[in-house]
Amino acid sequence: MNVIQALTLRHLKLNKKRTLTTLIGVILSVSMITAVPTFVTSFLDMMQRSVMEETGVWHVIYKDISTQAVDVVKNDENTKQTILNQDIGYAVLKGSKNENKPYLFITSYDDQGFTNFNVKLIEGRLPQNDHEVVISAYIGENGGVQYKIGDVLHLEIGNRILKENDQETVLEQDYNLQEAGEDQTGESLVLTTARDYTITGIIERPGFEPYWAPGYTVISYLDKDELSPADKVNIAVVWKNISKPANNHANALADSLGVTPMNVDYNQDLLRYYGIINDGMLGTLLTLAAIITTLIIIGSVALIYNAFSISIVERSRHLGMLASVGATKQQKRSSVFYEAFIIGAIGIPIGVLCGTLGMGITFALVQPLVASFTGTNTELRLATSPLTILIAVVVSAITIFISAYIPARRASRISPIDAIRQSQDIKLTHKVVKTSRLTRRIFGIEAELGLKNLKRNHRSYRTTIFSMVISIVLFLTVSSLALLAQGSAQSITDNVPYDVEVFVTSSATAQEKRDFYTAVSHLDHVDQSVISQDLIAAGMIGKDRVPENIRAILDENGILPETEGYRTYFQIEAIDDDSLARFARENGIDVAMLKDTANPCGILINTVITQLDDRYQFSKLLNVKTGETLPLTLSSPEDAVQQDVTLKIAALADKMPLGNTEPFKPMQATIIISEDVFASLSGIMAQGYYLSDVFQFIKSADPTQLVESIHEYQKGTSIGNVQIDDIAASQKRERQIKTFVLVFTYGFVALITAIGVANIFNTIFTSIALRKREFAMLRSVGMTPRDFLKMVNYESIFYGIKALIYGLPISFALMYLLYWVTSDSFMVKFIFPWNSVLLVVIGVFAIVSSCMLYASSKVRHENIIDALKMESY
Repeated sequence: MNVIQALTLRHLKLNKKRTLTTLIGVILSVSMITAVPTFVTSFLDMMQRSVMEETGVWHVIYKDISTQAVDVVKNDENTKQTILNQDIGYAVLKGSKNENKPYLFITSYDDQGFTNFNVKLIEGRLPQNDHEVVISAYIGENGGVQYKIGDVLHLEIGNRILKENDQETVLEQDYNLQEAGEDQTGESLVLTTARDYTITGIIERPGFEPYWAPGYTVISYLDKDELSPADKVNIAVVWKNISKPANNHANALADSLGVTPMNVDYNQDLLRYYGIINDGMLGTLLTLAAIITTLIIIGSVALIYNAFSISIVERSRHLGMLASVGATKQQKRSSVFYEAFIIGAIGIPIGVLCGTLGMGITFALVQPLVASFTGTNTELRLATSPLTILIAVVVSAITIFISAYIPARRASRISPIDAIRQSQDIKLTHKVVKTSRLTRRIFGIEAELGLKNLKRNHRSYRTTIFSMVISIVLFLTVSSLALLAQGSAQSITDNVPYDVEVFVTSSATAQEKRDFYTAVSHLDHVDQSVISQDLIAAGMIGKDRVPENIRAILDENGILPETEGYRTYFQIEAIDDDSLARFARENGIDVAMLKDTANPCGILINTVITQLDDRYQFSKLLNVKTGETLPLTLSSPEDAVQQDVTLKIAALADKMPLGNTEPFKPMQATIIISEDVFASLSGIMAQGYYLSDVFQFIKSADPTQLVESIHEYQKGTSIGNVQIDDIAASQKRERQIKTFVLVFTYGFVALITAIGVANIFNTIFTSIALRKREFAMLRSVGMTPRDFLKMVNYESIFYGIKALIYGLPISFALMYLLYWVTSDSFMVKFIFPWNSVLLVVIGVFAIVSSCMLYASSKVRHENIIDALKMESY
């Protein structure tokens, strides 16, 4: 250690408070810099493992290649692992209750395939030869056909063939069932072989089986030693190096083997999380991560730079003294760089460790939320890499170097006399320190003196303002990002008034569906149920029947009236008799009136939620009264057939049958009618008119148990396919996603706030400490403690006003930039964070005042003589 380094260490020890605050700032900054790439790496790691759990561990599949080509693929330089697979074909599943899945899909894997494709046994064992199979438990759960271990399957196997324009296409598992229709003849099963298989095990439904696939998965064993040269197989490959060049290499390998692009499949869901396949959503997330990282780096640069820059006055004197005894420019610079090296050598490792451990603890705390809303066992675990650590270390080191280089360069360029006198930092001219006369008249001599002090110490003043502006910008920008994140995680089910939606998807008649729904409505845990079917009609509503506020909204949306009025579409909704009777009682009318087909009438939902000038309110939809009639037109598709009908308004309702108020939709209205009237109206348009399907909506105190009860009841009926949406569970998952988003976004807000507060405190505390002799001089000429306090308070106000003038506009621009970035991938509305802005305005003055008062209290009680002689703090 040379003399310069020894003096630098002594200087750090003498100025313990400045050294400690600088060290804390470095640790906090490095922690944040480390946390962002650690979070991104860990999130991508979780998504990669989640995809592998679902689709299997593979990167590319070459289909229908010869057995001779298998060795070429295995020996390729980028092949880490291979899986052999052979699709055998489809067989009819006799007794399947799911009309969309009438087949068994028989495929086979080698030993590695059962591992990589996550074949999970429920009971039994895996097949050991090509006469044994494992079957999916989903066959019994969804198809209603029960098998057990030891059963022998006698299967006639073939290919699904679709004939179009005299061409035959072989359909695979990712093609749903192609039924006959107006435009196509539909698919057929062309048999090619017959085989017997013994069931050795029951497995969970494989993740690689699409829900829309027409065949339930049955897996046999593929023995590569029994393959003949004429056999064709599929080979899945796990790459050694996962990169874009690997993608190009795989294409080149396929070309050399004569494999067409149609027979090369990439695991796109997996590769997008490695950044190999372009993905808009992933790109948006990475862009947001880059923006957050940039904001943190800016804050970190400001924090670390300020720790060096604002103390340049003291360092200039120290370096000037070294220069006066013969120190060269290089030695003066090396003194500053050595100080930066000491700070970095201590702060960077601690910061990296704190950032990594902090994310690990956060992941552990939010893991229950992740498991709940993902529905998988994939953990959000801490995943870091040498690159992540290297990025944090390099960025932090560069930041410290830049922060130290600028003051070192400044100090090395001035003469020893100027450095000791500090004349380069305080260059007084009348113009520089001139203040308005109004300042003294309105606020007094203390305010004028405080403002002159700020102008006189212009470097310290600018650095403090810059520090505060950065803190304001960081806080408001991250707060805006938090609001956007909440908006993007907003559930479309938030305002859904029911807990469970049931929809019979099989080809049952409307009456069979209604009978099924009626039986479901009498199950346990059903609090309220509505069975619904609707049709659409059009009508012309006169201008006088449309309220002024509704017309204003229509004008705002560019909807103008026609000559006769506004064209309005009516959703005519029929509900079951029990729900209709309840709804009629709630609206004070006789249900018998609603069932009169000779005089059709209905209940108009005439209260809607409207939004105008960002204000929400309940509004009347139409200026109509009970007893009035609505002339409507029922039309078939393309208006080929039209029929005029008249509906009488039996009552005006404020709410829908399930108790919710509908949001306003431009010139759309809902009328509730009986099933009898619905049948009468739909009978008129029996030729070519599209009727919606029949649905059931249920309110339940225990929707989870109700869903299980519906599934159990379905097993004893002739109804094949039933789609049950647990809206309550979806809402719970969405709330958990919001909580997860809030934990991280507001966690970053808290840390950014901590950086900002530390930045402001460090800047102001160091600035005040370096002005000890100045304050001692003012006290020595008669300034009282009260006057001193007033001067400090006015300085705080000047700091706050100037910081807000610069900080708020910059923040607003960055807020809109974030909105613009996220709006490409998420349907979000720009939300101005008024609460955060108010908090910033209050917080700036509170933090600055408290920092100024705390720092000044430390120097106010100093002995005047000691303070005038003091060189360090």
